[in-house]
Amino acid sequence: MDLRQLKYFVKIVEQRSMSRASVELHVAQSALSLQISTLETRLGQKLLVRSSTGVSPTVAGQTLYKHAVAILRQVERAADDVERSAAQVSGPASLGLPVVVQDLLAIDLLVAARTRLPQVRLHLAEGMSYLLKEMVLQGRLDMTVTYQFEPSPGIVEHPLFNEMIYLVSPVNSGVKPSERGLSIAEVARYPLFLSSSQTGMRRIVQAGLAAHGVTVEPLAEVDSLRTLVDAVETGNAHTILPASALQKHLKGQAGPSLVINPLDISRNVVLCTSEHLPLGATATAVHELLEHLIHEALQDGRWVGIRSVPDTPST
Repeated sequence: MDLRQLKYFVKIVEQRSMSRASVELHVAQSALSLQISTLETRLGQKLLVRSSTGVSPTVAGQTLYKHAVAILRQVERAADDVERSAAQVSGPASLGLPVVVQDLLAIDLLVAARTRLPQVRLHLAEGMSYLLKEMVLQGRLDMTVTYQFEPSPGIVEHPLFNEMIYLVSPVNSGVKPSERGLSIAEVARYPLFLSSSQTGMRRIVQAGLAAHGVTVEPLAEVDSLRTLVDAVETGNAHTILPASALQKHLKGQAGPSLVINPLDISRNVVLCTSEHLPLGATATAVHELLEHLIHEALQDGRWVGIRSVPDTPST
């Protein structure tokens, strides 16, 4: 294999058409076909299938596509690092932030990057944790903040902080603030709106309930953080959220619109990078800046319900 063949292959898969890829690459279709044929012979696998709807990758082609995107991205990073090695850190860097931690980290990171890394073009991507991790594996993101639940092949996790998880209740629900907190098993008696089953928050809740031999069937599944909070504030249901999503309420900055009780579970929040794609100089600088900002916040006690990652795994 050579880089040209991988570049051609990736473009064909993304365009789903040999002719469109030919136009994008300014390469004759016959030359593209020859290169793909050579690549298939080299690997001993059929990589592409032509049909009336276009060109699509085989199972082997899908596997090669993931590796090819990562390889081409790493080559691009290497060239950028060499070019900028004698100058100030500059260029693009990308970081994924799940919705629940965006309010906690996004603004501070953007402001700090503008001051301390003025030549860096920082891209923040919002999304579901599992989708952001997939983007890191594909080389579409340098890194992402996510939760620690179970190991993911190809992903390296760097601990950031540990946060409490809370039952969030309407003020007119009769639930009172409890100094001792609540057991996760106690939430089963409340009507709940929860995030969908593929989200990190839901999986942690389910694991906590399962440890007590309890299951819960939510009234509704809602992935929007704003909608979950609105549903509780309007008295329609209770929900379960982490400290990172509740800082304004925990600090009393949002008024007495919710009753918030800590549960006996917490979660570790981590920064994920690819095991096979080393960070470039620009992304490394952003990584270090993020860790520095979090360390400062933990030292200052700026966050409620958030602490350094304990030595023993969280529940």
